[in-house]
Amino acid sequence: MGPFFTQSGKKVIFFDMNNTLVDRRKCFDMAFHEVLQDFTGRWKEGNVSWSPSDVLQTYKLEWSKHRKTHVKGSSQAEDLRMQCLRKALEPYSFKLTQTFMKAFFDSVDDAEESYVTLFPGVDDTLRTLSEKYTLAIISNGSRKRLEKNWSQLKLGKWFTHERLFSSHQDGFRKPHPAIYESAMKTMNCTPSHAIMVGNSWKNDVLGATKCGMDAIWIHPNHMKKISQRKIGKQRVIIIRALRHLTQVL
Repeated sequence: MGPFFTQSGKKVIFFDMNNTLVDRRKCFDMAFHEVLQDFTGRWKEGNVSWSPSDVLQTYKLEWSKHRKTHVKGSSQAEDLRMQCLRKALEPYSFKLTQTFMKAFFDSVDDAEESYVTLFPGVDDTLRTLSEKYTLAIISNGSRKRLEKNWSQLKLGKWFTHERLFSSHQDGFRKPHPAIYESAMKTMNCTPSHAIMVGNSWKNDVLGATKCGMDAIWIHPNHMKKISQRKIGKQRVIIIRALRHLTQVL
């Protein structure tokens, strides 16, 4: 299957950051495991046998089970995190206070930054695409965290500082059209000349297509390696991994 946009005059590719370029799930898993070992090491008594991997797996299963119906804001996400941790540590019969659980997740958040890593093949893919397109990032969340990760991962080779756009900086979160419109205005491009690449159907694909942009959705569990569909007049290409971008662009 050849490139989909060869005759379309595309000039700018906007990327989501977390779970598109950065393997944020892996960062969380490693940080959770590290902090869990640290915290539970203080509790080891008698014949208690710890399995941090089992605790992490239970936590993730609980989170996956409830996140779509229980998370509608940052406060609800925090409540769900604590609920899942309580469930994961249930077999060990510890009394988990709100203070302890907040301290635990604060430590996870801090430790996570030391494990920040790109998905395999990201650098090679960005290098290839940068020869034909201007690359930029549109990310929800903290501008400070975005800039720190950008620096840590040496992404300045592909994205200059001026091409980093965040909801904290621009005042709106994806999928609100304003964050896309602000980014396109700064990049001096029209929707027809831009593409959005991301892992979130709601934030990256629907947000971009509502602004008249085409989109590429990274969906690791998709049945086909590469496929396409339309949302109104906009094209959406579905791929399993970011490294497949060079096959469609």
